Amino acid sequence: MTDLSLSVFGKSLTDLTYADIAHFFTTDHGESNTVEFKAYSPTYGNFNQNIKGIIRAICGLLNSDGGIVVWGAPLGTADPITNEKKFVGALAPVPDYKEKDWMINKISDNITPLPTGVRIQVLQNSATENIYIIEVQPSPYKPHQHDNTYFVRLDGQTKPAPHYFIEALFKRISYPNIEGYIKVEKAGLIQNPSRFYLTLSVFLFNFSQLQNEEDVTVRLMTVPGEFQHKIGKDDPANSVRKIGSLHFGLVQNHTEIIIINPHELQNFNNKVHIMMSYAGKSSPAKSSDYTLDLSKIDLNVATNTLQLFEEVEENKLFADRQQQLGATRESSLFNALGRNPDK
Repeated sequence: MTDLSLSVFGKSLTDLTYADIAHFFTTDHGESNTVEFKAYSPTYGNFNQNIKGIIRAICGLLNSDGGIVVWGAPLGTADPITNEKKFVGALAPVPDYKEKDWMINKISDNITPLPTGVRIQVLQNSATENIYIIEVQPSPYKPHQHDNTYFVRLDGQTKPAPHYFIEALFKRISYPNIEGYIKVEKAGLIQNPSRFYLTLSVFLFNFSQLQNEEDVTVRLMTVPGEFQHKIGKDDPANSVRKIGSLHFGLVQNHTEIIIINPHELQNFNNKVHIMMSYAGKSSPAKSSDYTLDLSKIDLNVATNTLQLFEEVEENKLFADRQQQLGATRESSLFNALGRNPDK
């Protein structure tokens, strides 16, 4: 059994104190596929209504790689650029105290099949200040459901599981969880001829501890602009890289340089859109999208780049993106073939 609490807090679950959690949130932390923070909020109703979100989170972790739920964490604040929630500051503790056995019974009554590998530690500061740390091991009996819905952890959130994911769980098929990001290392202006440039670091991570990924393809597209190593070649706005294997704990990264004509940039209101898509032999395709505002380039300090990010949407499953766009089998085939394939 993995000591999940030790990896998150530096202490085993039974050794944690209320003060440890308060100190943990003196710096900001984000959620992940194995960590979820929940504040207690009267906005969501009373204890019985708040706990429904906790049970959903546990169900999602059981169906995924396991993890930790902290109930009583600070209220999350969304980053204005990435929209990713950060949790820091005063705790929002649970006013009701429930014993561990009561909690285990409540969880067991609301998740089917019966979950195993769930441990709970209740940390008290006073009778009305309680923090519940819930450690969830990945379940050998997945998929589990709560309230007639299968939940899963995807992209750091608890979501209803897509159909293909449920089917894979029933067949005991697992997918490596790979994620991709770009970091703008430098941005500036070069002369003769006058051109803007963006130097990017492209990162690929494998967050599946026991499953390596192979044959990973990473594709970047820029509008406007050209990739420096593709100038003068076919399709210079696209760059494709191949990665033979992607191991947990070993980050794969490479550098890309984008060159942009200032006159062309004006036609796009000084905005550059970069789309990064990636998939491997076993992992489902995902994409990360970035809109950069080059009117905010600091021509004096090339490494001052954070202000360039205007919109960020990272690690979106293609399946979710198509659903968001309202794409259907018929519309996808028609767009590709120019005809109705059933006729």
